[in-house]
Order: sequence, then C-alpha cells, then structure tokens
Amino acid sequence: MNSTPFRQIGKGFCGSVWASDRDGPSIAIKREDGGPERSVANDSAMHMKIECSLQHAQKTLGLATQVLIPHHYALVTADDSAWWSSRASRFPFGYEHCTSLLTERILPLQQEARENLIDMFCLEKAKEAVKKNRQDEDCLVRPYLGRRTHNSAPSRFFTLRNKPLCVDQMESIGLAVEDYARAIAETLAVIYWHSKTDANDIEIVIAPGRTNDGSGDFHSEVLGRHALWVLDFDCVKSLTQDEAGIGRAASTYMRNDPFWPRPGSDVQADQSLWNIFRARFLESSRLILDDDSQLPQMFIDRLELLGEQRRERERVLELQECSQQNSS
Repeated sequence: MNSTPFRQIGKGFCGSVWASDRDGPSIAIKREDGGPERSVANDSAMHMKIECSLQHAQKTLGLATQVLIPHHYALVTADDSAWWSSRASRFPFGYEHCTSLLTERILPLQQEARENLIDMFCLEKAKEAVKKNRQDEDCLVRPYLGRRTHNSAPSRFFTLRNKPLCVDQMESIGLAVEDYARAIAETLAVIYWHSKTDANDIEIVIAPGRTNDGSGDFHSEVLGRHALWVLDFDCVKSLTQDEAGIGRAASTYMRNDPFWPRPGSDVQADQSLWNIFRARFLESSRLILDDDSQLPQMFIDRLELLGEQRRERERVLELQECSQQNSS
C-alpha cells in the first residue's frame, strides 16, 4: 500500500490541489475545500464533456492538437470509505474527508526552465531564496496573451506557482505567442460549439507535455520542450447556441484572466495577435459547425464591440487623469 504523503501543489477558489510527494507522473487530487459557491462535481462533469470533445476534434478534425487536457479519473465523495480508508492518513492532520476530483497531474517545468525564469524576472537579491523554495518547484506558467506589463522592473513578490507571463515577457524570451494564439483559438472553438459550454474561468498553462509521448510540444531555449494545457472547469456552464448564449460567452471571454488575445488594443502587436486568433477561430468554427452558422461571427463581432467599449473607457480615464494633473 502506498504511504507516500500528499503535498499541496496548488490552491484556488474551488479548493486545494494535492499530489504524492514524489517526482514523476501522478494523480492530482482537487479537494472541494474552497469557496462555498464552487463545485468539483461540476468541474468533473464539465471536464469529462470537454475532454471528450477535444479528443473528437483532435482525431477527426485535426483541431487543438497542440493543447492537452489532464485525463479525468474519478470523482470521489466524502462518504467513499473504501477510497478514504487507505488515503486519509496521507493528508496532513486535520484534513477531513470531502468531495474530491482525481485527474492526471500536470507536471511542473523542469529545474533548468525554472531557474531561467528566476534569472530573467526575479529581483537579484531574491533569486537564491526562490531557487531553494520547495513551493516554487510546482511551476506552471500562465500565458497572458491579452495583457502587457506596464512596469519592466522585476517583481518584489516573486513566485513560480502559477507564474503569469504577459505577452511582452513571452516575446522577450522567444516564446511562440502566435502559435499559442492559434492553438487556443481552436480549443475555444471546440469548447463553444462541440462541448456547447461557455469556457467560464478556465485556465491555460504552459508545462511539460506527457512524458511518454511528447504530445503537444512547443520548444524554446528558455523553457525547453513544453505544451499548452487547459484545466479548471468548475465554473463552466452549458451554453445555449443562440444570441443570448453568444452574449454570455463574450462576457466571460473578456472577464476571464487574459489567456487569449483581446480586441481593440492601441498596440499594433496586440491587434495583430488578435487578428491571428480571430482568423483561426472562425476557420476552426466552420469545421465544427455548418458553414451557414452565424454564431462564430456574432461572437467575434460582440468581442470587438466590447473591446472598443473598453478602449473608450480607458481613454476617458486617461483624459480625466490628465485634467486632474493639469489643475493641480
């Protein structure tokens, strides 16, 4: 019987995430011990639906082949005595039985990649401490294709756990942001039109591919071989294939963390990245839906309207700030 302790490798609004305290492939355990409005049962159901859709799209349509989703294994309830009897003691003292989702663990980036990120983005005086910190070994990168940094100085509060990299930071280290945008566009098209779900609050991370088949691999000198993974489906809901559903999908797209390009930027590189995403999304959508479906174009039009409205609000705020500075 395996007695290796479980170690917490992450924590979110839905709950804490645990895995065996050892190297190599293992199972990730997502405990429902977070916010009261979150449900790992919903996470489980939507995970299975989206995993099935992605597998279908990859095999039959050639879409989203560079994006991985953790294998879904099981949903364990708090009263599953057979499961908990041999595993409860592997959690730290005081952790009670609770509904938990079992999936394939996404492995962290290798040590060389982690140290490269520390050397490039961490304050000099903090580098050695971060390199020795056990928690920072659980390194997954969050690629923010829809955000640029406004301050090039290294962060005072640096961690490699769920490390965000904005698009300008990814460009500076030679990551394939245009290829990422195309892969994410294909993935969202599958989630919206085949899974018929809204992609609300899902996450994209950069991490190693599966060790035994190398699937989904990108390559860079800084991160080495890596893949894009899609995960966290506890907030996902079914999406009606009509105008109301399009409005909701567009709102969640703009409200979510900026894993995907945003329309309406004043920065030419960002607008170019949006155009790449836009073209691949519409192309992928046509493969999934009938050619005469208006839903994909309605979705894009709605996003571009929201992007223009956001840009106008930002301009108004800038004018107000300038006016206040001039009057002071």
